[in-house]
Amino acid sequence: MWGGFPAIAALLLPLILDVEASGEYCHGWHDGHPSQGAWKEGFQCPEKMIDGEDAIICCGKCELRYCCASTEARLDQGTCDNDQRDPEPGGDGGKESGGDGGA
Repeated sequence: MWGGFPAIAALLLPLILDVEASGEYCHGWHDGHPSQGAWKEGFQCPEKMIDGEDAIICCGKCELRYCCASTEARLDQGTCDNDQRDPEPGGDGGKESGGDGGA
């Protein structure tokens, strides 16, 4: 019954290690003013087919993000204000009140 266990473990081990070895997630962002810029989808570092295995850090600027290996170039994504998708038309949920507060 357990004779196939080593073979199954050998097949699953690379998948488990690959998940543990993944890097930071670069959030999606607007590449210009939020009302005018194009939305860029976020991605997991390193990006397959583009980055080396050591490019596990989200780097760059709020307007242009990429994966790199340099901790000095790490982007503090918490300081970015262009990483929220625009709400669906007619579905802003009342987040924007319009400005002067009724004064």
